Amino acid sequence: MAELGWNSAYDVGHPMLDSDHRVLISLLDQLFDAAETGQSRDVIENVLFVLAEYVEHHFEREEAIMAAAGFPQLEAHQREHRELAAKVNRIRDDYRHGNKRGLGDEVVDLLKKWLTGHILVSDNSYRPWVERALDGGPVPPVMEKRGLGAS
Repeated sequence: MAELGWNSAYDVGHPMLDSDHRVLISLLDQLFDAAETGQSRDVIENVLFVLAEYVEHHFEREEAIMAAAGFPQLEAHQREHRELAAKVNRIRDDYRHGNKRGLGDEVVDLLKKWLTGHILVSDNSYRPWVERALDGGPVPPVMEKRGLGAS
């Protein structure tokens, strides 16, 4: 599978979340590139670690923004986030503990399909609420935690 790169269809109407999504797509592209070019296990493991950490931070930020915007399907979205974060953590842990000889194309494809599907469908469902909130709502404090403020 080729690298994803950014596509304006991934925009969700919030600059900070769009920036997060760009980072996530970049990390997946780095993972794909590392696997395709035969990078060392340490390089691949590092990208998986950063991806898993960033997924957690992004989900926390996204959920705070959805809550502040009054998104009515927040709980369902949070459940989806927990499932997706667990999947990324499982892939990272399996790789770290040597349960897989390498990072197969099917794992990278799964992550890419998950991310793009999640952004295009689930995340775009909150867009109207977030756009309304951007017209004057306060910034949720969680967005500034752990150095995750807008850059």
